[in-house]
Amino acid sequence: MLLSIFIIDHSPTNLSALLEYIFSQEKITDFEVIISETPDRSSALEIANQYSNSHPGKITLLHSHLSIDRNASKNKILAMAKGQYYITLSLNQEFNPDETLKTISLLESDPLYSHQLIGRVNERNFSRNFSVQAKALESQGQPLVSICIYNYNYGRYLVECLESVAAQTYKNIEISFSDNASTDESWQIAMEFSKRYSGKMSLVRNRANFGAGDNLANCRRNAHGKYLLMLCSDDAIHPEFIEQCVIFLENNPEAAFALVHREIIDEAGNTLSEPSFYNQTCLIQGEEQAAVYMMAAVNPSVSQVLYNHEKLMTYAQPHGLTVRWFGQRLLDFFLCLESPIIYIKTPLLRNRVHGQSDGAAIDASLVQGIGQYMLALQFAEMSSQHGLKKPATRLGNAIEKIGRLCLRYCTSFLLRHDEVTALRYFHLAQALFPGIESDHDCKALQKYWGASTGERQYILESLQNQTTNISRKTSYDPPPGSIPLY
Repeated sequence: MLLSIFIIDHSPTNLSALLEYIFSQEKITDFEVIISETPDRSSALEIANQYSNSHPGKITLLHSHLSIDRNASKNKILAMAKGQYYITLSLNQEFNPDETLKTISLLESDPLYSHQLIGRVNERNFSRNFSVQAKALESQGQPLVSICIYNYNYGRYLVECLESVAAQTYKNIEISFSDNASTDESWQIAMEFSKRYSGKMSLVRNRANFGAGDNLANCRRNAHGKYLLMLCSDDAIHPEFIEQCVIFLENNPEAAFALVHREIIDEAGNTLSEPSFYNQTCLIQGEEQAAVYMMAAVNPSVSQVLYNHEKLMTYAQPHGLTVRWFGQRLLDFFLCLESPIIYIKTPLLRNRVHGQSDGAAIDASLVQGIGQYMLALQFAEMSSQHGLKKPATRLGNAIEKIGRLCLRYCTSFLLRHDEVTALRYFHLAQALFPGIESDHDCKALQKYWGASTGERQYILESLQNQTTNISRKTSYDPPPGSIPLY
């Protein structure tokens, strides 16, 4: 039985004594500690950080840049708890293992029993009024923008990411940072930056790597703005990113989000340009954009999108394979079913593409084929449930495109000398779209498996140009009904 011990607003001296006792007592050994401290307790954060380093895997840290009441702190850390039961220790309260075990026994034997400080984690229930909260945090007419930065072992990129946020021309910004128990210098970088960005940055450090979903959830839990950006810690934004997005969103309050064009940073640090997806900045009707999403990702990176936070909160994320790898695409598609969106053709994001990214990790597992197929089916079902016909009519075309995508991955893995993965993608292409068997490239690949070594090399050379030149070369007209924005 894992016990979650919540420590809220303890003085530095009492926090040190409390932690010393918790880790020295032997009556309750299966526990996690979640420490929540506010801006005036920065010295307590330093102490908590020291104990976290001394007891790896046991302490989660939360430091808010806003002064919030203890109930709000408790709600935040309750959402982070992994235990079956919790105990709340606030204002220098001491930990009593005997009394805690006695109370837990009563909670286990009587489902109606309740206690002021000790409770069941699975009974957590909380909500926030974002519109009221966001309005209260406006500054000189500028709505607050929350920038959520979620990180795991990207210390080598994190300084550039944080500095790009600090350089924004738009000033009413807060940073909500969460680290997934990184083993590199990430946490130290974030701690130092928070001192420079005093009063503007919330910090969370998970006691263990709980996955990207939990890490991002930490960020969103500490986000209070009217608008929200989920910024990958290996990306960076241009100085005008937030200002331009806010101007367009404020002038078009019906829009669910603003989507910017990107430039790419490769593994060598080189900046590469690509055509904008659409050839003009515009307001796009939701159903039309959803129909485009059936056929193309449009925004490969979540960092390209500034969301209307209140509209974002209407989305209840489902569970499953597609959510782990394509959760953001599901979110964007859903919001398009509800509202129009804004496209900004200016490349305001520096999107880093490298071999350690999530996108690279899913290639070899066939998720690029299977996941995309499941995503297309889910998109079609979601649009039908909303009474919107156009996206669902493109399901057949979407599946054909996924089949051809699998062929490209097949060729790509052959060029990497991974014939096993290549063969799996080859058969998957035919399973998803049987009509692809008549395709020229499919026939060439079919010959490959039975060919001699010399013939195989010739076939690969003929397919290589098609694989290395699959990036988009042109911009498209916006969908019908789009309104140009200048």
